[in-house]
Amino acid sequence: MVTTSIIMEEKEINSSDHKNAENSLSEPNSPTLETVSGFSTCSSPVPPEPFEPLYSVKFSGSVEKDGDVVKYAITSKKNSDDTSYSVQRQYEDFEWLEHCLLTANPLPGLIVPPLPPKPAITSEMAEAKSKKQLGNQTKTLIGDQFNKDCLQLEQYLRLLLAHRLFGRDEVLEKFLTEKEPPPRAKIKRGIFSRISESLESKKNTHKDCEEFFQRERDWLAKYSVQIKETNEAFCSVVYSQQRLCSVLGHLATALTLNRSSNEELAKIETKLSSLFSEALEDARHGLQVSSYNDENSLGAYLNLYSSYIDSEKEMLLQRTNLLVEYENANKALDKAKPLKKQAAEDAKLAAEKAFEDCSDVARQEIKKFHRQRVSMFQESLENIRFNKMVNFRKF
Repeated sequence: MVTTSIIMEEKEINSSDHKNAENSLSEPNSPTLETVSGFSTCSSPVPPEPFEPLYSVKFSGSVEKDGDVVKYAITSKKNSDDTSYSVQRQYEDFEWLEHCLLTANPLPGLIVPPLPPKPAITSEMAEAKSKKQLGNQTKTLIGDQFNKDCLQLEQYLRLLLAHRLFGRDEVLEKFLTEKEPPPRAKIKRGIFSRISESLESKKNTHKDCEEFFQRERDWLAKYSVQIKETNEAFCSVVYSQQRLCSVLGHLATALTLNRSSNEELAKIETKLSSLFSEALEDARHGLQVSSYNDENSLGAYLNLYSSYIDSEKEMLLQRTNLLVEYENANKALDKAKPLKKQAAEDAKLAAEKAFEDCSDVARQEIKKFHRQRVSMFQESLENIRFNKMVNFRKF
């Protein structure tokens, strides 16, 4: 459906011949399976053991809406003893969870899973969304898509639970197990974007001191553009299918209402119109199911990583800031007078340690990020193929 370079790159990874896949991705600007495997020459001294999530989580699909407030029912299970918990949370609770996790774990080098955007709850938000997907002239309002919202928020929690640091955080555990929701304080979006804006203004232009990170930066510069363009193209296809479904539905309804007199020819015309209406309705339903499945498989992957890739950018900018601080500390040490030499030496060592610690964390995060990215892409393609086969058998 979408034939951009990002799809072609990922399909190479999905090949059964791993050797060919490694060769096809070995250009300087792309991470290879070797560099993300955890066994490259740039690995941290002691690779961490695989982390198993402490909880599994599932949204029940049961949603309560009261005005502008939507409550999601979440069931979680502690994997060590199968203890189950059921809680209700609203979107503001997820914002507070993200804020708490980032303030409690200000560790440079982390690639933070992105929180999905706020669902279209109000009538104004629904109208804007409908015009975006069905066209500015549409009179049809797209209904609440709580199932899609549940899938996105469920994926967000799973990414947090699978993270070595966030998955052990007490705040996340309480979020999943305690009946009472966390305090719903107003959180300004961007308060936990940390330092990305200040770093963007610095526009660091020099090459990275390590080949591993420089190669990642080069790849990221290309990949971020490709996946965002692919996501936009994919959304355009899905929106076109939704517009076509709307037109088919209106046409089918119009044909159904085409009732005339009791004359013989009029009866035949009415029957043909009815049959044609049924055929259009079947076509609309099949296209709607196909569009829904595509949107919640490959579409969900593209949408997630269009945002996730920005988290990696932010992490690399953090590391660049620490590198700049380290370089400045070295310059200050060179210029320090004898009485201030020791203080300058201490500042230099502290900056060096902060930079090296960030680099160690970042290496492991990048490798995990790529393994997870490839695995999720393969899963989304498999889901599309399975759904296509099921729909083909039905129709």
